[in-house]
Amino acid sequence: MKKINCLLYLSVFVLAVACGSPESMKDFDSNTWKADKNACKGDRAKLAPEFEKIRKDMVGKKEYIVRNVLGKPDKEELLERSQRIYYYYLEAGEQCQSTNELSEANRVEVRINSLGKVSEVNYSQPQKLKKPE
Repeated sequence: MKKINCLLYLSVFVLAVACGSPESMKDFDSNTWKADKNACKGDRAKLAPEFEKIRKDMVGKKEYIVRNVLGKPDKEELLERSQRIYYYYLEAGEQCQSTNELSEANRVEVRINSLGKVSEVNYSQPQKLKKPE
């Protein structure tokens, strides 16, 4: 009975640790990002330099880590062979009035491969962004 309880506690601990964000992303204000759905409040635009610092660290991470850090995507595109692209808007645009269409507003595009890992993280309009200092 003690072994079963030990295994149960160990399993819960492993699950709790596995669902957290990686150390390199802990400084990112994930809650503010998630609360600004479709970037309509303008908070994500303020977080863009902060996001740029973690952007390259996301490559190779599992999909659940992206969802833990950035939340549910504003839009999602399914590609062939179980690949996906998650879209997260960085600025307000047409998506604030009509959520059915993909807006031309600047956005982050997170490509997830068929193994459920991030293969690319790009911007739709990188020239608009301020680089972090």
